[in-house]
Amino acid sequence: GESGPADVAIVGGGVAGLSAALEAKRWGLRFVVFEASQPFATIVNFPKRKLIFTYPTDMKVAGELALKADVKEDLVAELEAQRIAAGIETKSVRIQKLERKGDLIHLHHEGGEPFKARRVIVAIGRSGNHRKLNVPGEAKDKVSNRLHDPAEFAGRKTLVVGGGDSAVEAAVALQ
Repeated sequence: GESGPADVAIVGGGVAGLSAALEAKRWGLRFVVFEASQPFATIVNFPKRKLIFTYPTDMKVAGELALKADVKEDLVAELEAQRIAAGIETKSVRIQKLERKGDLIHLHHEGGEPFKARRVIVAIGRSGNHRKLNVPGEAKDKVSNRLHDPAEFAGRKTLVVGGGDSAVEAAVALQ
């Protein structure tokens, strides 16, 4: 059962959170994984068939996660299969605040009494925290902060705003 505090609370159910959970399990620790949206949400929201570069091909991975996929959909399937095989479940809860009380950390959320843990690993991403331009028209339905399926825009005039990796990848995918 879940009597008493967890040894480790992991906030975030993405790749880093899963890696932390696998390591906690290997060490025999009592742990819980909290995820605000869905496991691997950042990757799930990548554009369809996005190429993935997980790590250099000659690199020996130290952790428990073994990834071979080279496109988004296969990577999500690999991660889910490994999560399920390891018996790692996530609690669908958005942790809003951490508060130390004595030897424990209280993890506050909207759903009631705080969860308690001896240690916390914060493994949250930035997905969904897109920046706004604060220009007229950016709230229109035709404006999006994420490219889900480049094929939807085939033959249409499209403007990509930004100069970072994601913007360049979106522009290339829209060609």
